[in-house]
Amino acid sequence: MTKSINYSNQLRFENFQKETEQKQAKYFNVFSLLNRFLQHLATDLVQGQEPRIWQTTDRFGKTWWHGCDPVTGRSVCRESEEEMRIWLEERYDQ
Repeated sequence: MTKSINYSNQLRFENFQKETEQKQAKYFNVFSLLNRFLQHLATDLVQGQEPRIWQTTDRFGKTWWHGCDPVTGRSVCRESEEEMRIWLEERYDQ
């Protein structure tokens, strides 16, 4: 009789442990998603005013510099890094 009670208690404990782990995993997933959302929101708020700069290369191998200013909505395309720096400086002088 003692063995069956111990086995029954062990099964209850194992079921309780599995349920607890599943709940923890569910809460962790929700927390993880919320955390990622808040990080993206904070990044967008901080970087939302900053200009975006990137390079492309055309089919002839020429590098082009592109910029977008989210404050003014202006976009530019320049042939050199120096020209892009001038555009950025003009943005801050306004």
